[in-house]
Amino acid sequence: MENLNEYLKNLTGKDEEKAIESANYLVSCCDVKLFKMLVEKTEFLFDFVRNNVNKRIEKVVTKENFINLIKFFDIYSPYYDDLFASILAKHANQDLTDDIFELLEKGSESQKTYSAKYFSYIPDTIALELLGKYAFSDNEMLSYNSAEALGQMQDDVSYDIAISYLSSNDDFEKLKAVKFFTAYRRNYPLDEIIRAMNTSKIPENIAGQIPYSVSLSALLKTDKFNDILSVIDYILAGLGEILPLEDIFQFELYDVIDYLIQKNEHDNSPAWKISEILLRALVKFKLFCENPEYVYDETKDTKYEISSILKLLQGAGNEFWNKQKKILLNGLNGSNSDISAVLSLICELNLKEAFANVKELLNSEDEIILCETVTALKNLNMLEGVDLVSVIEKVSNPNIKAVIESLKNQ
Repeated sequence: MENLNEYLKNLTGKDEEKAIESANYLVSCCDVKLFKMLVEKTEFLFDFVRNNVNKRIEKVVTKENFINLIKFFDIYSPYYDDLFASILAKHANQDLTDDIFELLEKGSESQKTYSAKYFSYIPDTIALELLGKYAFSDNEMLSYNSAEALGQMQDDVSYDIAISYLSSNDDFEKLKAVKFFTAYRRNYPLDEIIRAMNTSKIPENIAGQIPYSVSLSALLKTDKFNDILSVIDYILAGLGEILPLEDIFQFELYDVIDYLIQKNEHDNSPAWKISEILLRALVKFKLFCENPEYVYDETKDTKYEISSILKLLQGAGNEFWNKQKKILLNGLNGSNSDISAVLSLICELNLKEAFANVKELLNSEDEIILCETVTALKNLNMLEGVDLVSVIEKVSNPNIKAVIESLKNQ
């Protein structure tokens, strides 16, 4: 084990000669124990160190030892599947493809996942049926690699299945379909995916997948503007809880927020939805910057981007933000389908000046709106003087009635 630790240290170290020697030992001797140690350490390495390790492994692979890489298929790592697949593809022949197909068919989950990646480089239709089966697996990496390979084969059957899943009543089937299209990388059905997002109980998860296939900042300048505002809103709602902060770059949030600030500052008819998004962003990024636990494990680049976005938001000035709050309150009316989100934001901002606008919602005939309005007034400590008896009399749903009565008695 001492020798293995030394090999691992050298493989990830700065001395190129020793690193190449260790890489050569790893591949030529097919040391699975050493590879397992490398996989366990890789997640904690800097990107440039991981890249160096990959280059060193690739450098020592020859036509005599490339077949040894298949032995490493027993230990899956997303950091090495593309490397191994690309190297094996350079040495591909029918015998190798047959061997890897057998692993795809009968191997472990790990072996299947590496094998699926191989077929994204060697799109042999012998694997088509199995890849179609695995593309909707609960194993996310296996499903991703399978969908990616199917995209290379331009398989219409799996594409149509994924389209049908977008209309499913099962939110997790919808999400599987959205992830399929992220990996498939062809004919991205944005309109269908946005419809699936808007009818899902987990819209944040679906929204978080969209920027991996399309640019949000580019689409804001098209006729998809309103749809992309909804995507951005859900991303902000899920950021830091459902969606990882490191994805902030993929979401292009700095550029997106900068564009929306400029639009609502200079447009003759500023949009309340933009105001809601910007105010939500202000709340979120203050939270991230003022509470170290949110960014404790993040990279230096991610932390810097988060602080840069907060500076961008705060740099808009008090006059701008007062204007956004007024626009937000003007958007509180019975025809607004996002009343829940607006009320939630009003509570987060503790907007006491919203009392008259919020109270007006008690005239609604919608029982859910009535319940959410009473809840918001309670959170703002503004229930005093509100005629809750009259509100309760308008409610027939016993569960909603019970919630309002409990708030009344608190």
